[in-house]
Amino acid sequence: MPLFDYRQLDGAASYALYKDAMALAIYAYHGIDDGFSAGYQKHGFGLGLPATLVKALIGGTDSQGVIPGIPWNPDSEAKALAQVKAAGWTPISAAQLGYQGKTDARGTFHGEAPGYTSAQVEVLGRYAGDGQLIGLGIAFRGTSGPRENLIGDTLGDAINDLLAALGPADYSRNYAGNAFDRLLGDVATFARAHGLSGADITVSGHSLGGLAVNSLADLSASRWGGFYQDARYVAFASPTQAADPDKVLNIGYENDPVFRVLDGTALTWATLGVHDAAKPSTTDNIVNFNDHYASDAWNLLPFSIGNIATWLSHLPAAYADGLGRVVDSPFYSWTSRDSTVVVSNLSDATRGSTWVQDLNRNAEPHIGSTFIVGSAQDDLIRGGRGNDYLYGGAGNDTFRDDGGFNLIDGGAGHDTLHLGDALARFSIARDGEGTLYVRDAEGGISQVRNVESLVSKESSLVFFSKDVSHAVTVNGLLSSGKLDPYALSVSGGQGNDQLVAGNQGQWLFGLGGDDRLVGGAGDDVLVGGAGNDVLSGGGGRDTFLFSGHFGQDRVLDFTGQDRLVFMGVEGGTAAPDWRDHLSRVGDDLVLSFGRDSVTLVGIAGQGLGDGQIVIA
Repeated sequence: MPLFDYRQLDGAASYALYKDAMALAIYAYHGIDDGFSAGYQKHGFGLGLPATLVKALIGGTDSQGVIPGIPWNPDSEAKALAQVKAAGWTPISAAQLGYQGKTDARGTFHGEAPGYTSAQVEVLGRYAGDGQLIGLGIAFRGTSGPRENLIGDTLGDAINDLLAALGPADYSRNYAGNAFDRLLGDVATFARAHGLSGADITVSGHSLGGLAVNSLADLSASRWGGFYQDARYVAFASPTQAADPDKVLNIGYENDPVFRVLDGTALTWATLGVHDAAKPSTTDNIVNFNDHYASDAWNLLPFSIGNIATWLSHLPAAYADGLGRVVDSPFYSWTSRDSTVVVSNLSDATRGSTWVQDLNRNAEPHIGSTFIVGSAQDDLIRGGRGNDYLYGGAGNDTFRDDGGFNLIDGGAGHDTLHLGDALARFSIARDGEGTLYVRDAEGGISQVRNVESLVSKESSLVFFSKDVSHAVTVNGLLSSGKLDPYALSVSGGQGNDQLVAGNQGQWLFGLGGDDRLVGGAGDDVLVGGAGNDVLSGGGGRDTFLFSGHFGQDRVLDFTGQDRLVFMGVEGGTAAPDWRDHLSRVGDDLVLSFGRDSVTLVGIAGQGLGDGQIVIA
C-alpha cells in the first residue's frame, strides 16, 4: 500500500483524501507563514537567516508578514481562500450552521470554553454541480493566530501544548471536545439535515491542529451521538496519536521535532531528544531535506523540540509543497507507509551546492529502498549503495548513485547522470521506448528515464582524470562528435514478439505483448516488459529483470548462476524479503507481487539462494 493509503480506501480514493486533507490543513493557517516561507526560500537558514526573519515579520510584495497593516503585503487570506476553493471546498458560516459561538471576520470558529479560546477551526463544504452538499471538512489550526492577535493566540495555544504534554491526564484526548463541543454538535446536526453521515466528513489539521484531529477521533464514538465515528482523519505533524491506530493517518517529517513528540499522549524520556520510534498510525521515515538537515554545523546542536533551529522542518508550507511532490511523483505507487522518502526542500542559497541524499541524521537506521524527490528547481540528487528511486521533477537536475538497483527519472528539464567512472566500466543499453539501462562493474542496474546526458570520468595525462559529457541519442552516447553505440540489444514492440540473443552477452527487451525471449551462450539480461512472457536464459550468468506491472511470466531454465531482479513492483518495497512472495505449485516455484507473478518452471527441488533474488 502506498505511503498515504487510508484504511479500506483504494489508491485513488486515498490519493483524493490526502489532497483534501492537505488543502484543508493549509487553509486553516490563512497564509500566516507566507513571509517566513518566502524568506527562507530566497535567503536560506545559514548566513541568510537575519534576512529570512525580517521577511517573516514584514513580508513583502510576494508574501504576507505577521505584522498587520504593512501596506505592501499581498492579501494572503484571499489567496488561501482561492486555493481551498480550487481544491473543491467552500467555507461554511456560523449562520449556516445556526451556531452561536465566537467567530472572527474571516469566519474562523474560536474555542468555546475558558482556557481554550485560542483554539481555531474552519468548517468547509463540498458541493455537487447541482449545488447539493456532498461532504464536509473540519480543519483545525495549529499553534498560531491571526495577524491582529498573533501573540495572544499563540501564547494560548502554547499553554495548551504544554498541558497536553504535562497533564492533567487525558487533556489532549479531550481537547477537541472541550474546545468545540457545541460547534461539533451543530456541525453533526447540519450534516444530518443535508443527508450526510460521518463517512462524508474529512477531519484535518497540522501541529496542535493535528492533536485536535487525534482527539476528535478518540472522542468520536462516545460524543455527539457517535456521528464522527466513521469520519476520515488525517493529521499532519501531530505531537500525539489516537488510541485506535487504524482511525487516524498521522503524516509527518521524521526530522520535525513536534511530530510524534508524545508517545500516544504521554511524555517520555525521548520527548526532549530524538523521538523517532515507529508508531502504528504514523509515517516514520519521511525526511525534510532542508538547510538545517543538510548542515553539519547546525547539527552539532542536539536534535530536540527545545532546539528552535530544528523547527524549520515543522513549517506548514514545507509540508504542502514537499509532500505534494511526493504523492505526484512517478514512484509514489511503489512506496509503503514506512518507506524512506527524502524530500528536497533546500533554499535557493544552498540548492546549487548541496546534494540531496539520505543522511539518516538523528533517527533510527533506515532500511530498504530509498525514494528521493527533487523540487521544481535545479537539484543535486544522490543515491547511495543500496536500491534507490530518484526523481528530479522540474528543473535541470543532476544525479549520482553509488551502486545497487535503481530507478532514475529526471522529469522535466535537461537532466544529467554522473556515472563516477569511465564509460568502459559500464554496459549501457537502450530499449525501444527510450529507457536507458546502465549496468555497473558490480552488476547493479539502473533504469534511467528522461535524462538527456551522462557524464563519465575518463583518464587524462594532463589532469589525471576529467569529466566527459555524453549526449543521450537514439543510436548511442555522443561526445565531441564521437558516437559510443549502446550495448548489443534487441527490442520488441507492443505485439507478441520472439527475441533471440546471439552468443555474446546481450539485452533483450520484450516491451508490450506476450513475448518469448531466448538468451544465448553469454551473460544476457532479459526484460520481458508488460504482458505474459516466456523467458529462457540459455547459457551464461543471466539476469531476468521485472518492473512495474509485468504480467504472468514464466522462466524455463533458471539455474543457480542466474539472478532475478524486481524493481518497482507491487508490494516490493514494503516486503523486500523474497521469501514473503514465494510459493510452491507442484514442481514450480512462484514469486508473486500483487496481480503479477514469475513462475520458475521445474526448480522446486533445486530451491533458491539469497544472492539470486533482488527486490529493489
